[in-house]
Amino acid sequence: MKLQCPCGAKYAFDLAPEMLANPVSFLCPACGADHSAFINELVRQEFSAPAPEIILPVAARLKISHEEKPAEPVQESAPVSKYCSKHRGVLATEKCAECGKPICPQCMNVFGYFCSPLCQNKADLQGKNVPIFAGKNSEVESRFWRKMGLVFGAAAVLVLGAVGFWGWYQFYGSRPHEIFSQRFDQKSFYGGSQMVGKAQFVFLHGGTLARVDLKSKKSVWTHDLISKKEYDDATAAEIQADSGSSYRSSATKLEKFARKHLEGGLALRVDGEKIWVARGAKEVRYDWATGSVAEEQKITPRDFSGADDSGGGLSLNPNDDSGKPLDPDKVAAQAQNLKLPAQIALPALLANSQNQQRLLNELKGDPKTKPVAAKNNSTDSGENSMATLIHGNGGDFLFSVRLLERRMVTRSAMKAPPKKSALEGDVSQAKTMEIANETLNEMQRNAGGDTIEEDESRYQVSVRKAGEPETAGWTGEVVGPPELHPLKTVNVLTAGKGVVVLDKENKKVWTATLTYSVPSAARDDESGIAQFGDGPCVERGNTLYVFDQAVLTAFDLSSGNARWRLPSVGVMGLFFDAQDNVFVNTTSGSPDDIKYSRQIDVTKTTDAIVQKISPQTGKILWTVKPGGHISYVAGNIIYAMQSYDSGFDSEEDGNDLTDGLQKKDYFRLVRLDPKNGRELWTYEQQRAPSSVRFSDTYIELVFKKEVQVLKYMAF
Repeated sequence: MKLQCPCGAKYAFDLAPEMLANPVSFLCPACGADHSAFINELVRQEFSAPAPEIILPVAARLKISHEEKPAEPVQESAPVSKYCSKHRGVLATEKCAECGKPICPQCMNVFGYFCSPLCQNKADLQGKNVPIFAGKNSEVESRFWRKMGLVFGAAAVLVLGAVGFWGWYQFYGSRPHEIFSQRFDQKSFYGGSQMVGKAQFVFLHGGTLARVDLKSKKSVWTHDLISKKEYDDATAAEIQADSGSSYRSSATKLEKFARKHLEGGLALRVDGEKIWVARGAKEVRYDWATGSVAEEQKITPRDFSGADDSGGGLSLNPNDDSGKPLDPDKVAAQAQNLKLPAQIALPALLANSQNQQRLLNELKGDPKTKPVAAKNNSTDSGENSMATLIHGNGGDFLFSVRLLERRMVTRSAMKAPPKKSALEGDVSQAKTMEIANETLNEMQRNAGGDTIEEDESRYQVSVRKAGEPETAGWTGEVVGPPELHPLKTVNVLTAGKGVVVLDKENKKVWTATLTYSVPSAARDDESGIAQFGDGPCVERGNTLYVFDQAVLTAFDLSSGNARWRLPSVGVMGLFFDAQDNVFVNTTSGSPDDIKYSRQIDVTKTTDAIVQKISPQTGKILWTVKPGGHISYVAGNIIYAMQSYDSGFDSEEDGNDLTDGLQKKDYFRLVRLDPKNGRELWTYEQQRAPSSVRFSDTYIELVFKKEVQVLKYMAF
């Protein structure tokens, strides 16, 4: 007998009469369906009557045949036409890969292409290659966690990379580091430099001019602008001039003076790929590619004497700055940079220097006497006049000044000497600086430094465009030494405490009177750029900023009305950002510092102050003391710089009494956050540069024996 189960499985077995007495039990091995009742009914029919074809329930057929002929293949129905046996009413879309039972998507989500774990185990044991159903829950979950693993892994890599980059940026990338350096055997005291683009660097170190490619870090060309013969001749001239002096200088020191004089007469100017070096009455252009001389032109000789006219410093050598009035700021800075043993010994050293100075003056037969002040009132013939051609915005202007009446007012610039000397009574270490102050102020008075002369003379001033007749332009009378400041849309004339604003046709627009005198513009002779900012007159938008010795004033450019005034003693210059916010370089000084400008106090510290000011209201947005003044503002980059050069050289001044007592030279650069003035980083070196220049994130330094270029990253 042959049977076909509704699941499609076929079976064959023999019938026997004893099956009537012992009914059989039969379960389909494929699907587990129980066909015992049907088979026992067939057995009864077989042995009692001919067996008809029996149609089994559940829409399937069970065929019984006594013929032992091969079964014909049964045509399978399309899966979509069957229903899942486990989920009634749900159409089957596939069949089990092991038993062929119809399965629906719900079954496949659990078992894939199998109807049960049993079939899956059978297929695994037989080694069948059954594809994995992508929609299986376990596969979906596995893919999800694989994706999550990749996401978390990528995030971890990014986090670790970000942390690593932050650490590298914080401690190295954002801090200045050297990208180029060139050392020299011979010491030089002057120099300059300039970046051209981002890869070319031109520098002047003493008498050496060079162009460097920063990518290869090699010199494209190098030239010595001062020959060895010129150095030797200048040294011989210094020795000859010193031969008649009662206090002879060493040959090494005289050679240094000669080098300073020759090298100080050179000035570097770079305009794109045009490299100019001024020397004397001519300026020479050097070819960009080869460094050879390309052309020469005549210029006004640079006024260089090699001497500092601002006043003497703290010198314990009686021949240095002999009899020269002292600069209180310079003296205080030098005294505060002495080591403690030198500060304790300072009164004795000063007394010794003062005594030697008296002896030298007696030997010279030229004792120092207090200079006689000029007469307060005198008239000039009117022939004392001067005309200067000034280059500025809107063309060249002829600035003529004629003295009408000379009036020099002498006033005291020091406090009266103390009634009781610091040397009276017990002299202790605590009184060291008090004694030093008393001695230094006495030296100041002996040198005639206790008074200053203020120029209150009357001048006739004319301003006109170059080429115009003398009757054109503006002519007027002012009190005090006049100075012309050509700005963008106006020309500003300052004289003493007065301000006269002219338009570009030199027609007077308005005038103003200030509380204190307006200082002269401080600009670098080589670049024409003020190191610590523009001033004292700066045009920005519709505002004219003017600062005198103690007040910064913002005037409306068209009307001359004062929008606001900011009291601040010692303003040195102004910088601006893209929003026109004002960054002011000033000091912590007081009005007494103006009144007693020649008084020396080595214990007094005048701090450098940087302020950010609102241009509309004059409100102070923040104030910081970075240790130095701002020297560069561009975008979000603000640099404040401070350096100290003691002027002492152990190789040349080995017998100086200050040997080993002075603190080391230093250079300190601070980058400030423009939002709040906070220090972002500080860079220091234990030496003082002769030239510092900035170009965004590039920092150019020229030292006595080395030229450096520093670089860092900024966002």
